[in-house]
Amino acid sequence: MKKSLPVMAATLFVIALFSFPVSAETNKGLVFPKDWESYKHIGSLIITDKNHALHGVHHFYMNKKGLKTFEKGGKYPDGTVIVDSVYEIKEDGGILNEGKRAFFPVMKKNSRMTDTGGWEWYAFSPDGKLLDKDPKRDCLSCHESVKDSDYVFSKPLK
Repeated sequence: MKKSLPVMAATLFVIALFSFPVSAETNKGLVFPKDWESYKHIGSLIITDKNHALHGVHHFYMNKKGLKTFEKGGKYPDGTVIVDSVYEIKEDGGILNEGKRAFFPVMKKNSRMTDTGGWEWYAFSPDGKLLDKDPKRDCLSCHESVKDSDYVFSKPLK
């Protein structure tokens, strides 16, 4: 019995280890903002070019942290989050509408990220899994064209 006690303890440890849900560490510490649907809608667009990497219907949402800057302009405060809810395009008789959800690009302001314009860039699948993206190549390369608005394309309607 004395010899089997350490084996039983090790076995229980391994069972316990694999019994808990997957943590954010599987997503490299990045967690999809669960409250994104409470964010303010700041704009929409449709990319119809089927060869474009971001082909689809886009709806953009921003948390409260960045809304004042969104309205007045300037540098966004750390903690500002922008979620892009992207849908496939469903076309019917010349009418474009949302199809099924495709993915979620996310921007989070973090001024320590100097090599990516002061933003963290990442994307999640509809089921919340982190997608393998290169922030400089897949995000910043396009957003650099709007560096003057702190890398944010969306503008308030006047």
